[in-house]
Amino acid sequence: MSDSEVKSLPLAQRRRLLGLIVPIINLPLFLYNLYQTFLHIQEGLVIGSQMFWEDAIVLTLTLLLTILITRFFPLYPSSYFLKEKGLTIKRFLRRAVVIPYRQIDRVEVYIRVDEEISKEATEYATDQSAILRKSGFKFNDYTNAEKKILNLFTGKKIYMISPEKPKSLLKELKRRNRKLTARIVELTKRGKRDQDLK
Repeated sequence: MSDSEVKSLPLAQRRRLLGLIVPIINLPLFLYNLYQTFLHIQEGLVIGSQMFWEDAIVLTLTLLLTILITRFFPLYPSSYFLKEKGLTIKRFLRRAVVIPYRQIDRVEVYIRVDEEISKEATEYATDQSAILRKSGFKFNDYTNAEKKILNLFTGKKIYMISPEKPKSLLKELKRRNRKLTARIVELTKRGKRDQDLK
């Protein structure tokens, strides 16, 4: 079984901008606070003093904020690969995830057909997510954009990805795991169209 990259949607412009803004703002702030701490040490800062703890907390929070925002929010492009061991997902600052094909129980594809979709279609997509969260499912967002989303159900985890051709990827996943069930939902300005695949 040969490895192949799954072409993904390009990263949404808003996410690309945020991915640049977060480090541009936070890293200079971290360096400034580091410099201030260095000056305090030169002035005789006592380890364990109130000023020491204030500097340490500010430095830690600034660094953590930069790392956590870029790590847990999809601000950088994700890429997907069909490999022998399973579907592999990669993103900057995240460890690669390998989802064995046999562990994929279900796939749901959401395709935004029209730029503006109806209120009914928006509410349906939102309600489905809320119902799944209440049922104990945990979403892992590896999307690049919201126009096409493919949800991979593995146990109580849902991996969200945004392949350029979700129906083709679904067909390939179905070929590698004939037991998985699937649904394709098309969101339009007139409502939604859905199709269940056995």
